[in-house]
Amino acid sequence: MTPPPRHRGVVVPAVAATAFALLGLALWFGGGRPQPAIQGLPSPGALTTWGLPVIRLVHDACAVATVGTLLAAVVLAPSSGRTVMRAAGDWALGWAASAAVTEVLTLSDFLGLPPGDALRSGALPAFLLHIPQGQAFLTVTLAALAVAGGTLLPDGPVLRLTLLAVALFAVLPPAYVGHSASAADHNLAVLSLMAHVAAVALWIGGLYALVAHLRAAPGLTVAVRRFSTLALGCFAAVGASGALNAWVRLGSLPLLWQSRYGLLVLAKIAALVVLGWFGWRHRRRTIEAMDSGGARAPFLRLACGEIAVMAGTLGLAVALGRTPPPPTETAVHQHDALGYALPPLTPGSLVTEARPDPIALLLLAAALAAYLSGVRRLSRAAGEDGRWPAGRTVSWVAGLAVIAYATSGGVAAYAPALFSAHAAQYALLGAVGPVLLVFGAPVTLWRRVRPDADPGHGPVGRALSHPVTALALYALPYPALYLTGLFGDAQPSLALRLAAQTVVTITAVLFLAVAVGVDPLPHAIRPQVRAWMLAGAIAVRAWTGLVVLAGPAQAPEWYAALGLPWAPERAADQRLGAQLGTGVTAAVLASLLVLLLVRWRAARHRTAAATRSGRSVGAR
Repeated sequence: MTPPPRHRGVVVPAVAATAFALLGLALWFGGGRPQPAIQGLPSPGALTTWGLPVIRLVHDACAVATVGTLLAAVVLAPSSGRTVMRAAGDWALGWAASAAVTEVLTLSDFLGLPPGDALRSGALPAFLLHIPQGQAFLTVTLAALAVAGGTLLPDGPVLRLTLLAVALFAVLPPAYVGHSASAADHNLAVLSLMAHVAAVALWIGGLYALVAHLRAAPGLTVAVRRFSTLALGCFAAVGASGALNAWVRLGSLPLLWQSRYGLLVLAKIAALVVLGWFGWRHRRRTIEAMDSGGARAPFLRLACGEIAVMAGTLGLAVALGRTPPPPTETAVHQHDALGYALPPLTPGSLVTEARPDPIALLLLAAALAAYLSGVRRLSRAAGEDGRWPAGRTVSWVAGLAVIAYATSGGVAAYAPALFSAHAAQYALLGAVGPVLLVFGAPVTLWRRVRPDADPGHGPVGRALSHPVTALALYALPYPALYLTGLFGDAQPSLALRLAAQTVVTITAVLFLAVAVGVDPLPHAIRPQVRAWMLAGAIAVRAWTGLVVLAGPAQAPEWYAALGLPWAPERAADQRLGAQLGTGVTAAVLASLLVLLLVRWRAARHRTAAATRSGRSVGAR
């Protein structure tokens, strides 16, 4: 049973009124409201000053609804029809339109001219292509249009997952160029805000999709159960990343109640506590009632109230982005190019130093939780006879731990400053961590837990698991990074560094999954082909390492700009990095090659022995 129609017509206006009312109140309190124009100084006018936060709220609402609707189509209710995808496309169009309007108003604010004058100035192309704020919202506009267009393509699980990934990516660029980009520890501030925004989009958007698109679906109870687990993780992620970002922005606890910015942060904390109560209420009452065959109306009514609080929190967040944070002291001995203080490198500092990457840590925590949940479900369903091998679980956990250290530990802290640390980081991300993940056999676990699920053997899966494709995807990033000058462009840019690390890790996991063959593949691959794959990868990595070892200096301008007084001689450090990175990677691949050849030889001996045994029996 769903709420009566007369109640449904009240929900949307109430939610919108809550969001805009809190936005206006917070803007007034935080100082983001229009100020009287000063004679002789440029002013964008009231339309821009008020219109920019309003359109940002509309933009954020469309983004959240797009992500949530796609989440419903991929995770909460994969069997949902085209209606949900069409709704996602409509929201994505609204998202693209609001991003385009945001670009115009941001240009107006940037130039200090009314919107019409700003457009007539001819500065829009340069703003979109060369200014970070313009680049960010241009990226959002294009990505949202791609999502909208993608919903018109032939439907399928791979398409839905791809569109969800694109939508999640599209919520990140505004966070990359917001207030956090100018924080004292800007890398940590940006990463924590990006993690915060992504978790908020999944949380609020998922609940919206349940109420708006799945409220009458037969599988609502299952979808709610799935969302409840996801919401708990998002709640923890939002709280942790928000606290980290607030600490970087404020720098001290008293500023929480001694500044208007801090008081708005406290208001968001209070909203998070209220939302936590909603989640507890759902778990204790409404979900249990639905499981026992009860009515859906209590869940939907409580969810509507929760969405209203979430909408008000979005308004607070937009106003907080327009509120200037209090000035903070820069860390002692902070390196401007790095954005954080970095002590001299010692063996101990590789253990004691840390640069937490909230996005990577959240993704790794989700991967760990999903894997352990699958192991637990398999153990309960199959009993002692079907228990998952402990060695595979250990391998998966170890792989996640290696990647966590590579992205957030001591090597991650020194990777932007020293080529040798960068090379060690890429060896962990491109060989050690992925091979441990592959031996965890996650696809096999997934298929045993959900034998009726699509194993991913469609056209895309077959193409990616082709030996030539997998080898090319694994081998190309290294020459592209070191032999084209891309490394010099990536080191000063947090976004490019993150993108490069992501590509290296994902392509390594894909390549090793195909070359090692622990998990089932769409098509059989002979051991000879796997051996050639590993040998080819070793050859490409060795060639790239030799070029770096004997070639010109990598990113000389970047390392010169750092000017670290304790840094080793750059040429020697580059040689060390080439030897270290290539050596570790080649050692891992060579070990896999030897293991493959040993197993192949043993299998041939067993086959030959079985053939001889069969002949002797036949002779008798």
